[in-house]
Amino acid sequence: MIEEMLIFISLGVFSGLLAGLFGIGGGTLIVPVLIACFFGMGFEENIIVHLALGTSMACIIFTGMASANAHRKKNAIDFKIMKPVVIGIILGSFLGAGFALQVAGPILKIIIGLFALFVAIQIGFEIELHKKRIANKKSTSYIAGSIIGFLSSILGIGGGIFSVSYFKSSGLNLTTCIGTSAACGVPIAIFASLGYVLMGINNSILPSMSLGYVYLPAVLGVSISSVVTAGYGARIAHFISEKLLKNLLISLMLIISIYMIVL
Repeated sequence: MIEEMLIFISLGVFSGLLAGLFGIGGGTLIVPVLIACFFGMGFEENIIVHLALGTSMACIIFTGMASANAHRKKNAIDFKIMKPVVIGIILGSFLGAGFALQVAGPILKIIIGLFALFVAIQIGFEIELHKKRIANKKSTSYIAGSIIGFLSSILGIGGGIFSVSYFKSSGLNLTTCIGTSAACGVPIAIFASLGYVLMGINNSILPSMSLGYVYLPAVLGVSISSVVTAGYGARIAHFISEKLLKNLLISLMLIISIYMIVL
């Protein structure tokens, strides 16, 4: 148990530093490493990817709250635009967990790898997901929130890559986009985690100390250490050139994609 906690604390330190350094959500980094850890710990292979996804979403609850609170203090969250999006997120996140659990682990692993490859290409070629202005209608926000929550739940992430683009298309400035997106990451994580918990509660092959598809020792170790170290990663980023940061992030995403698709 002590060895496990040291592994998860180390993962939290690593993911927190990288998340702070590159400004990306921890889920992108946590899921692949958790998969490798769970394989090494000898867990049942057919539940490892789902367990990593559920555990990642639970970790994001705490890191997301810390991030959202920091943005709230800077008045960088537009709660008016956010509210209808969150209604869609609640439904989409829960359904996304249910959908992910119906997909075989190896296929999910490839999907996550392709997503990491997409992120690398997006950063390398500076591709915007949506340039056209979107009308701020409640129906549009409900649909957008559902899609963001659904995709985020499947990928085990906080959804920033999707929600920032949506809020930018809604007319918010970049700072408010990032802050509002960070706040949306909290309900995504909560309701996706709830889905992974409820839909795995009676699965007898899950390891002990699991709550559904959430492995509690990992949540504890990763959450505490990543919240602490994310700030240090952000400070380090100020001493590195933007070009070098961009190249390092692309390299990291390519490594993740190769691991998830090939290995």
